[in-house]
Amino acid sequence: MRIAWFRHATPDATDALDAGAALIDQLRSSHDIDVIVERNAHDFVWQHLHRPWDLYVYELDNTPAHEFIWAYLINYPGVVMLRSTDLPHLRVPLLASRSVVTSNAANAELLRARYPDVHIRVAPICSGPRGTAPHLESGADLTGPRATRIAVFDRRPWDGAVVERAIQRARDAGATVQLLEPDSDLVAGCDLVIAPGWPPFHDAPTAVFAGMAAGKAVVTTEMDATAEWPAMDPQTWRPRGIGISDPPIAVTIDARDEEHSLMLAIRRLSSDAVLREQLGRAGHHWWKNHATPVHAAAAWEQILEEAVRLSPLPRPDDWPKEFGEDGTELAREILTEFGLPPSDTQARS
Repeated sequence: MRIAWFRHATPDATDALDAGAALIDQLRSSHDIDVIVERNAHDFVWQHLHRPWDLYVYELDNTPAHEFIWAYLINYPGVVMLRSTDLPHLRVPLLASRSVVTSNAANAELLRARYPDVHIRVAPICSGPRGTAPHLESGADLTGPRATRIAVFDRRPWDGAVVERAIQRARDAGATVQLLEPDSDLVAGCDLVIAPGWPPFHDAPTAVFAGMAAGKAVVTTEMDATAEWPAMDPQTWRPRGIGISDPPIAVTIDARDEEHSLMLAIRRLSSDAVLREQLGRAGHHWWKNHATPVHAAAAWEQILEEAVRLSPLPRPDDWPKEFGEDGTELAREILTEFGLPPSDTQARS
């Protein structure tokens, strides 16, 4: 299948947080994928008229780098990958697509309840390039005076100081920690990954899975997306849930006691290298069984095959007429003046 894949940046296989890059790399073994970014998007319309793609995929997030994608997904219905649901006018990409993909089953249920006519699908988020594994210590001296290196990934829009306060409280309680510089390779170079992932469902937990893929101990928020994981409660340091026998793969904090629980997690994990290693190993094992690029690609193969057969939803009655303009109107008028039929190969609703 020939696919036009719209995204914010050229895929970077070396970036542990670029889950889409790992997925594209995996899917390219069976599909011809052309990546469309802002700098080459202006060539898309004439290239499409010359040789149409079979399907379009749009990675969508609430950042300036993703804004150029909106004009194309409205005119060329395809598969929308929701990297976040914190999108203005979320209704637009949902109703302008053939299907919508989210990594969170709970999020999918909410979207299906609100948009029953939209094809909502779930595919696991993946992280880490194919065929790689982290270097996991075994039998090494895991104790010592070195500060615990922490990588923090926090996208909350209103109070990003929660993690900072928790770290300071942990330091006041005797923890020796070092925050890595923003320009360093955070996942590979850290000992502990903190990714609160709050509010629930809004963003794909890319940093969490990247940490697991790298064999790092991970701290995140207890929510629907993590409720079925074998996780550890930092207030008791016992596994959450009843009857869970698998080793914990992460430490999850109660959102009702976020700052205090996060402080407890940092204080314990900064001094207990053995526990960090156990969590890192268990998390990596879970990632290998559930969230690798191979798992994601298997789910996406079904999604892509289905999307080709699906018809776009009818345009809503209140759809602005500008949404039907793709920039070829003048060219079509000129062709008509010369008695030449415009070549319209777009799949429009």
